[in-house]
Amino acid sequence: MKKSQYISSQAQLEALIERYFEGMTTLEQEDAMRQCLAHCPWSSQAIDDARMVMGYFAAHAEQQRNQVTPGLRQRFIGIAASIAVILAVGGYFLWHQSQPSDVCIAYVNGMVVEDNDKVMALVANDMSKMDNAVNAMTNQLSSLGEALELDNE
Repeated sequence: MKKSQYISSQAQLEALIERYFEGMTTLEQEDAMRQCLAHCPWSSQAIDDARMVMGYFAAHAEQQRNQVTPGLRQRFIGIAASIAVILAVGGYFLWHQSQPSDVCIAYVNGMVVEDNDKVMALVANDMSKMDNAVNAMTNQLSSLGEALELDNE
């Protein structure tokens, strides 16, 4: 289909412009209209308006092709940040797994005790002292309860 087949007069061009803005043209008709608008000598309100609209869209499309959009730039930054977070978390877990997990450290009177056996002995000693204290309190409460029962009789 040749362009001249569609547009051989100003009236045909104006009719095609009207059909274009109603969404009733084919892609070939639109291409022929654009070519005619760019090169024909005709002028009217409809033709000049169509030239202005087509020129704006052509210039805007060219501008969009020539620049990196902020959305694309933001996606790249987001992807880079995600990769950095994944690497940081992975590095932490790899480091954490390489650390010994059975290390006991105790601070006694401002001194650091790192020997596992000594730390466990200190813990056992403290637990024994706490058990003795609980037993002593239980005995005292029991004695106090017996004394209260005698007073109530």
